[in-house]
Amino acid sequence: MKITFPFAAAALAASLSTAANAGIVFKFTESDGNVVMNSSGTIDTSKLVLMPRVFMWGGTGVEENGNHDIMGGASVGEINMSFGFHDGTDYSPWASANGPWSASSFGTTVNSGHKAFTTYVGSPSGAQIPGLGIGREDLQGWLWSPDQNWTFRSASFASMRMAVGTYTVTDAQTGEFITFQIGAGNQLPEPDAAALVGLALVGACAARRAKTRKA
Repeated sequence: MKITFPFAAAALAASLSTAANAGIVFKFTESDGNVVMNSSGTIDTSKLVLMPRVFMWGGTGVEENGNHDIMGGASVGEINMSFGFHDGTDYSPWASANGPWSASSFGTTVNSGHKAFTTYVGSPSGAQIPGLGIGREDLQGWLWSPDQNWTFRSASFASMRMAVGTYTVTDAQTGEFITFQIGAGNQLPEPDAAALVGLALVGACAARRAKTRKA
């Protein structure tokens, strides 16, 4: 049975809408002698695993595999919820052996946003593993966005021992992800732009099909 265009378009739109809220990106760039971090995206915490243990920490931290921090903000609220990834998730992109950075840095100016969060959680065994620790009051339903911009003054990727590239940990079951993008890396399309492009392609195919029928 053939799927008619309206149903196909609706299915694709729904798929793209889901993809638009699939994860968050922390993008680091070098600018005017500083390193700047901008965040974007939204993660659906209901698709992750609610963790029983929370690190009661009042700061803000971007951290890879529990070893090295990139910090921004201090005493900006309490982290009281933690979400981990499902079993089978590949954490190797954040492993110290292959990036994304190999030192801790704490000289950060918070340009906007005052949310406490961490990109690691405490496992039941007490180990630090990649995940998301946040303040419950910062959730919109189950959706969470970082809404943070930071500046590391008089810094470079070299001085902060950051490795240029894109490093993503993606939940094995749902596709929710957290990405560290350092430098140009692989360009990540804005979700809304990707959705519009997809719908435009569907519309173009439909128009071509209609024109063929008329001919």
